[in-house]
Amino acid sequence: MEKVEIGKMERLKRHLDKFLLVYIGIAMVVGLAIGAPLFRQIETIKPFLKILNLVIIVLMIYPMMVGLNFGELWNIPKVWKQFLFALIIGLVYAPLFMALLIRIIPMNSYLSFGLVLVFSVPCTSMAIAATGLAKGNTELATILVAIQFILALAISPLWISLFGSAYHVPFPMFIIIETLVIIVLIPMLVGYATKSTIKRRGGDAAISKARSSLPSVSFLALFTMIFLIFMEQGHLIVLQWQSVMVTFVPLILYYSITILLLTALDLIFKVKYRDHMAIVFGTVGKNEGTAMAIALAGGIGLGAVPAAIAPLIQVPLLATYLKFHWKVAGLFSKRSPHLVNKYELHEIEIEEEK
Repeated sequence: MEKVEIGKMERLKRHLDKFLLVYIGIAMVVGLAIGAPLFRQIETIKPFLKILNLVIIVLMIYPMMVGLNFGELWNIPKVWKQFLFALIIGLVYAPLFMALLIRIIPMNSYLSFGLVLVFSVPCTSMAIAATGLAKGNTELATILVAIQFILALAISPLWISLFGSAYHVPFPMFIIIETLVIIVLIPMLVGYATKSTIKRRGGDAAISKARSSLPSVSFLALFTMIFLIFMEQGHLIVLQWQSVMVTFVPLILYYSITILLLTALDLIFKVKYRDHMAIVFGTVGKNEGTAMAIALAGGIGLGAVPAAIAPLIQVPLLATYLKFHWKVAGLFSKRSPHLVNKYELHEIEIEEEK
């Protein structure tokens, strides 16, 4: 009976992963269809929705924290160069480059703030799984995810405050820090405690079982969060639909340019293929749920819209890069044979043929 249940959760996870974009699109459309005509009624339940949003975000982030292995942090000295480079890309380059793109493509100030907000938050823990599938350095990916979440508590408020002033979006520092504590620090501590308890009672096998079901919770919470954002902001989205559509342009440019730039730089500086994949997935992909929660907590719901639509660009581009990881490995092998172990490259090619 237990095996059947585990199988069901695994199938659900794969199904949600496979049709991620479809469910995101459905959540947007249904939310908009309800929110646009019923915006007056929705205004009356805003206090309730504010609490619900935080609960949903915690449900989305908590499972990610259970899967994190903070023990990998002791291995930072082994990969310190790659680690520092990735941190600069994820926490400094990302918000600054998006701010530059917004200067080139002017838009609504709240949407501009929302775009920068997306790239001021830490990366997604899905980076670890993607790195593993690409035969990358999961140890480095784990370190990057864990450290970015920790540093986000200090760095994200600084970027948010700076760009909030630049775009004339009022955003009290206290609300930023309070929200980050609720959606990052608390899930991190509870997630660590949960993982320790599960491991103590059931060992590594129990941890594996938990990891097979927890991603489904994150996916379902993500769809719910996107639905709520489009329902709450439905009236404004309809009124400013052209501005909302423009936000796709900087998103497409950011992800495309950054993926190509990282590939070129890592080839030039002879970064190993395994480390390169960890750097790409550990910096390019962002935790949109954190950005959504911050925007909603600050009372600027329209600023949460870019975070809600970002997966429509982020997921296909990173999935495509993952699908062709064997070609990327070939590029690194041709550039400098020592960057990819010949056995690993052969293994990747055999996997692709299958």
